[in-house]
Amino acid sequence: MRTLSSALATCAAAALVLAASPAAAAPAAAAPAQRAANPHAVLIGGNLDENAEILRSIVDLADPDGAGPAKARIAIVTAAARPARTPEQAADPSLNNAAANGLYYSDLFQQYGAETYAVPVDGADDYPGDEYRPDRADDPAVVAEIDTATGVFFGGGDQMRYVRTLLDCEPAPDEAVTTCADTPVLTALRRAADRGVVAGVSAGLTIQQGSDMVTGGESYEAWRDGATPGYLDDPAELAYVPYGGFGFVEGVQIDSHFATWGRQGRAVKLGLETGHDLVLGVDETTAVVLDRSTGVGRVIGEHGASLLDLSGAVETDGGVEGVRWSYATAGDSINLKRGLVAAADGSAAVRPTSAPVAERSDVWDSLAGDGGMYSLRDLARDTVASSARTGSGTSFEVDPQFRTILTREPQTRAWTTPGGNVSFARLDLRIETVAHSH
Repeated sequence: MRTLSSALATCAAAALVLAASPAAAAPAAAAPAQRAANPHAVLIGGNLDENAEILRSIVDLADPDGAGPAKARIAIVTAAARPARTPEQAADPSLNNAAANGLYYSDLFQQYGAETYAVPVDGADDYPGDEYRPDRADDPAVVAEIDTATGVFFGGGDQMRYVRTLLDCEPAPDEAVTTCADTPVLTALRRAADRGVVAGVSAGLTIQQGSDMVTGGESYEAWRDGATPGYLDDPAELAYVPYGGFGFVEGVQIDSHFATWGRQGRAVKLGLETGHDLVLGVDETTAVVLDRSTGVGRVIGEHGASLLDLSGAVETDGGVEGVRWSYATAGDSINLKRGLVAAADGSAAVRPTSAPVAERSDVWDSLAGDGGMYSLRDLARDTVASSARTGSGTSFEVDPQFRTILTREPQTRAWTTPGGNVSFARLDLRIETVAHSH
């Protein structure tokens, strides 16, 4: 979660989108029929921006009988947002708090034909009559409502708030929890997700992974200082929860706002330190629609999704080599079980004829830099189109400074999709420390 001053403008815009709030609970309906199709996940990297294709995908996957008479009913979970402090804050869907976000998302999904139930759980009991409270994670009435749902949507905010509210964990220093159990509400949400779809945006995406879930950090600080178990006061320092998230999508580490905010560096570092071979990172206003049974998904939306394959990575003195980076855009497919991406039908191979690529500065889009976005992704696209085999860029910060080197190897493939986006597979990524003379 970006919280430092240079990211405030970006976050403020995203917060309006990720905000929404507790609509009044829908009346309990008959238990939904079990859908024959495999359960899915819709993994949204952040800044949903009311994207019609993404929203329609969620509602369609939550429809229990296709074009039949039954309707999708989506349980909306917004406990990652901060609690409302007053009844007035809770009732204003333009604000960013758990109750307000429930209202916002309820209205949004109803516009696409779904029924909704805003799950009234957050991290505090703030005022008399507050419907959103921690104790409601154990409420049989809330469980009964969720048991009529055919899908689940997790809103954005801070994924650690989901851990605190929907899991019962053994206390640990710095909240570096390793032993947790589901609350009754989370158990019910799992049942609802298995009936159709589980979706989430930003923190609601990140919480869907299994062990070693990231809780904060920037790429530069990750390589300067390494990863620390727990939840840290400094949001720039790389930290993670060993127990992880809710585990709807296993076998891969997941990160949000990915190429948007230059998070490739932090993802590589966290994967190396926690022993994970595969990272899935999703950009803003982009989603991966994933079949949870097969691990195969399709990219939709405006930007792309990254797979970082660390299975052949080797740590060097202050860096790493042997990372393979693949980037899929709308229409391309991703296979999490094999760690591969495949081109959309009708794609055309990129022919590398452009001039050599100039070195970039601030390639990790530092908070202290010029506020750029997608810098490393854009460098990669220039590299796969260049007659030179390599492109590189440095971190904004120095002492130490880091360089990321991208190399087109014989196994690297790049293509232009029918939508005009450039995707690539198995681009070599290396990070090294830059030597400075004094």
